[in-house]
Amino acid sequence: MNEYKTIEEYTEIKEALVNISGLLLFEFAKDSDLGTKDVILRNFLAKSTMSLKGVFALWEIDNYQDCWALYRTQMDRLFHLEHIATHNEFELFDEWSIYKQAQANNLAKSDKRFPIEQTSQVYYFNNHYAERVKSVLKSKPRWNRPKAEKVAKDMGMDFLYKFGYDLASMHVHPMSNDGQQDYFTITGIEPLESFPTQITVIHNSILTATMIMQNVFNYSSYGWRKILWDFIEQVREAINTDSIAYKFTFLKIANCVQDSQRLAEINA
Repeated sequence: MNEYKTIEEYTEIKEALVNISGLLLFEFAKDSDLGTKDVILRNFLAKSTMSLKGVFALWEIDNYQDCWALYRTQMDRLFHLEHIATHNEFELFDEWSIYKQAQANNLAKSDKRFPIEQTSQVYYFNNHYAERVKSVLKSKPRWNRPKAEKVAKDMGMDFLYKFGYDLASMHVHPMSNDGQQDYFTITGIEPLESFPTQITVIHNSILTATMIMQNVFNYSSYGWRKILWDFIEQVREAINTDSIAYKFTFLKIANCVQDSQRLAEINA
């Protein structure tokens, strides 16, 4: 078989993965008093899912370079999540994030060159967070973003940095031939030579989404059903072989939900 699947096959796999992600997010929604760790993990899963959908949406308009840029943000979140979880820095990361966002918000609001209504919502904090934001601004929490290369080495997967994050970074930072393929796409002019396929970014985006989902299983306060782990492994198998086992497992998971069975229990 070919090394990569068709975009139609990848799209089927993506749809199943996105739908399962939605079911997982509803599991978090069933518990009203989530701790900081589980809120962050829930949000990382949600963001990863939207990024995966974004990669496919960009593919549909032949915007391959930005597919790579969005994939790079997926990798960044994977490395952040791995670092935060292994060092148990969820609370510190949360405080640092609020501090940085509040700083940026206050900086924008204090710039007199622009009307206040244009700068007051750089980052949104509702009234529930008002006192916490004040407290965090006073404490000035110290936290440093992890280095992607180091996290990949610590994971024993330096190739994720070399052939994923670092390679994709060339589509984030300006290069002299940026837009070369876009020129022909926009104008409709036929290039003298065909551009190479970028299907790797689709393959890798699905794989990265499964890794983030697995980390949510690993590090959350929930005990997840084994069938969900099976689904992840079968998705990975599907993008590398002709296996469609993930489709049958997807139906089993959907039936569990339809029968009002929970997919996870907190503190299980």
